[in-house]
Amino acid sequence: MDLEKEIHALSAETLAHSIMIGNILSKLARNPDLRSAIAEGFDQSLDVAQTVAVQFGTAASPDHTLKALKIIEEMRSTVLGAGPGPNRQIK
Repeated sequence: MDLEKEIHALSAETLAHSIMIGNILSKLARNPDLRSAIAEGFDQSLDVAQTVAVQFGTAASPDHTLKALKIIEEMRSTVLGAGPGPNRQIK
């Protein structure tokens, strides 16, 4: 398989996983007890992504780390609705 085909296959797989995870979490978030746990999971995900960005510093592409943060924030908005969660500010 050539490199371009492999990149497209990985992109399609990533997109499929994002769609599935978003839809599953959206359904689970309808339960008030699970909604808060899902919100906490997004908070933790943002914290980890920010920590990784700081740890890698200039060794990692700023575009890559910023994109990861944006993807998490977009998924959170899709799953839980527009607006930042508790103690969160969207940048």
